[in-house]
Amino acid sequence: MHIVALTHLFFPAQGGTEISLRQWAKELVNRGHQVTVITSNQTALEAFKHPRTDLSLKAEEVLDGIRILRLPLTPKQRYVLAKTGAMALRSRLPGGDRLWFMTQVPHLPQMIKTAQEIKPDLIYAVPFPTATIYYASMVAQKTGCPWVIQPHLHMKDINPSLVKVLRWIFPKASALLTNTLAEKVYLIRQGIQEEKIHVLGQGIDLSLLEGGDGHRFRSDHGLTDEPLILFLGRKVENKGIDTLLEAMPLIWKGEARAVLVLAGQSSPYFQTLYNGHLLAHDLRIISVDDFPEEEKTDLLKACDLLILPSQAESFGVVFLEAWAKGKPVIGARIPAVEEMIVDGEDGFLIPYGDPVSLAIAAQKLIRDPGLRQRMGEKGKFKMEHDFEINRVTDRMEALFLSLIKQ
Repeated sequence: MHIVALTHLFFPAQGGTEISLRQWAKELVNRGHQVTVITSNQTALEAFKHPRTDLSLKAEEVLDGIRILRLPLTPKQRYVLAKTGAMALRSRLPGGDRLWFMTQVPHLPQMIKTAQEIKPDLIYAVPFPTATIYYASMVAQKTGCPWVIQPHLHMKDINPSLVKVLRWIFPKASALLTNTLAEKVYLIRQGIQEEKIHVLGQGIDLSLLEGGDGHRFRSDHGLTDEPLILFLGRKVENKGIDTLLEAMPLIWKGEARAVLVLAGQSSPYFQTLYNGHLLAHDLRIISVDDFPEEEKTDLLKACDLLILPSQAESFGVVFLEAWAKGKPVIGARIPAVEEMIVDGEDGFLIPYGDPVSLAIAAQKLIRDPGLRQRMGEKGKFKMEHDFEINRVTDRMEALFLSLIKQ
């Protein structure tokens, strides 16, 4: 089968959505299928406000057997479509919500024609509320092929306008793939047919995390045996970085040598938050913005625990990556993360935005190597048995083939 995936961002963007898509697409290619990803020529969500050209990105290339088509986003096109959508939303006229959605990020309606010309067997669109889902519906309408949505919902961000859009377009899809049972329950409550919803979760390719030299990372940054806390992910709002920075002085009261590494793609939000922060010049905090993919294994190997106190998660691939290296994790108590982390067994759950609870959990792990090892081992076992990429791809492949045969 030939799957065409529509997404606003793809490699070298490194969010959970992009990593997940790349890994299952690679696995399907290895099984003899074709996968074409149609995306933008941007590498961060913030770039859609001010599109920029990265000359290192090719308009077309093949990566891991996946064909990637990057469509150019021009400032003028983005401006016109964004203005049209904003006016429609503010007008409160019937259908204004839908028009806003149709003209929203990635501002690339040419995706429709590009995908249609490929004549796919199945169209896949991710995530909601990007317009790629509308584009996929149009391709399916024009070609007659089945289409699938994997929304990666952040339920807390679903406002009344988005609910209207969701109830309009989701029932049109052939199937919906959710990361968690909580996401499925939410969609059922919005009136989506239960039989269309499939809880697949996400997976990671363990081979990409093999090896890793923790001593190399520590040596490169002048570290020896200090307790090392790792934040790994996009440095954007609602990821809990502000809470983590508030928690560090509390952690240092009992563990003065602890070091925090903030690793991931930066953003204007983070730059404003961090550059003006009282801790910005503390040598016990290391900010790593852009790093080669292979350095991720060094980071995970070097750390003693991973903390992602985020409320903007539909799943949390980074927890799987930490568990793959046998490391305990701390996450925020939100529906998606509660389904992943068993509190007290393979990690800790803390209330979102609570630096005191975060500091207490981190100190417990720092002070107890045996607890870190036990939690890390349990997480690794769960990751290998439930979230290895082959297991997730098995379920996805079977569903896609069944849809094509209908």
